[in-house]
Amino acid sequence: MTKPTSWNGDNQAMDNYNRSWPHSRSLLTTYGHTRTCQPLDNPEHLQTAPGTQVGNVNMLTRALYASIPPSVDATQAMRKEHFEQIVHEHCLNRASYWLTSPPPLVSGALLAASKSTIWALYLSAWLFQATDGSMHSTIISRCIDGLDKLGQEPGYEYHSNSSLNSTGGWLNTQVTVIFIKFTTIGCSSGYLALQKALPWIFRLVAIDPDLHIEHPAGDLVTSFSRILCAPRYEFQWFVMYDTIASLLLAVPPLMEYGYAGECDPTSHSLEWAHGIPFALFGVISQINSWRAGSRVASLNDWRTLERRVLGWQSQPDATEGKACVDDAVRLAIQEGWRHVTLIYMYMGICGVSSHDTRVQESIREIIRLGEAMDDLPIGVHILPHCVIVGLAAKYEKHRAIIHKKLLSFKGSRVWLFHGLEFARVLEHLWYGVGAGGAPVTWDDYVQSRRAVVPTI
Repeated sequence: MTKPTSWNGDNQAMDNYNRSWPHSRSLLTTYGHTRTCQPLDNPEHLQTAPGTQVGNVNMLTRALYASIPPSVDATQAMRKEHFEQIVHEHCLNRASYWLTSPPPLVSGALLAASKSTIWALYLSAWLFQATDGSMHSTIISRCIDGLDKLGQEPGYEYHSNSSLNSTGGWLNTQVTVIFIKFTTIGCSSGYLALQKALPWIFRLVAIDPDLHIEHPAGDLVTSFSRILCAPRYEFQWFVMYDTIASLLLAVPPLMEYGYAGECDPTSHSLEWAHGIPFALFGVISQINSWRAGSRVASLNDWRTLERRVLGWQSQPDATEGKACVDDAVRLAIQEGWRHVTLIYMYMGICGVSSHDTRVQESIREIIRLGEAMDDLPIGVHILPHCVIVGLAAKYEKHRAIIHKKLLSFKGSRVWLFHGLEFARVLEHLWYGVGAGGAPVTWDDYVQSRRAVVPTI
């Protein structure tokens, strides 16, 4: 096993802005999209009970209107009906990327969200339209300023024990801001927001003894399985971004995780959002920790992880939400994650080059599986697959496929990240050490990411 080169973090502080909120109604347009989750687009459900998914979206849009900050004159900004239409269309557009409708835990959290969280969702509707090219740059700037205001850290009163609910409410808003910044602004902005949430995650984790495990050396670490299955969905979103950002951006995990213990996969309620099977997600996180030099995640034999990945079998969908895609597509996404995990293991732990036969076999399999999602909205979920295939691809035909796919992840067609920055990272790799199909290592990818996105 080959230890990676060291990673450097950036602890720069977030700038605070003080600009006005966007007001121009003329710059708002509704989304056009393909609706794939039947409970959301069936007209006969529009007047159903609030417990249904469309009922939830309708309730959310009404809550959005009611929660506009006092500084915004809603009557000048737009009519109530127009506001609800914009936000409703935005929610439906995002729902077209769900693998299933969110479980009650997530739906309930959205409906009980703080006003600042709901306002962040409204700003995201503006920004997604802006990134589609339908808004002026000054409006984009104002939306970003608004997000920065919402992301300002809690004041002194949040540090008292009586303010735990307030801290949880701020974190709820912050994970929404993290998502919006990663998907509309860029990796540096999103990652800085993720770092900003870390102290407050620590604060809530510290008061819950069920989330700790003791390392043999005597250190307390956060249990990966327990925090990912905790009832606070902001914990789950944080761990998801911490894990996937560590994989794709080649940065150390922000938290020190312990990997002892098991978790019921059905309690991991974010698979509807990203499609990563819990077992594979845990292996990716463990590789992240090993590459960061964690003493907790030391690997005496990487073959233990390999057997776990190769032995993983897809299970019938056990989530409570209704499926939005057919089983063939869902299974293709999951199987693709198996091969992403294998490539990361072979290159990230074993130190093999991209020309290793096992790596090339997984590349071919991921490309084959990706054909099941051509031209489908749900294809946004394979951005991580594309990045991993791209860094290891030695044939020009494979690189061309990946480059085109990454550039398609833009505007409103994004989920966890947009594709442009990753396309530029791969270009740097392909025209550098990987020129002409030459073998590359994982550390070569790390260096290319640092060269192209140096502010992380």
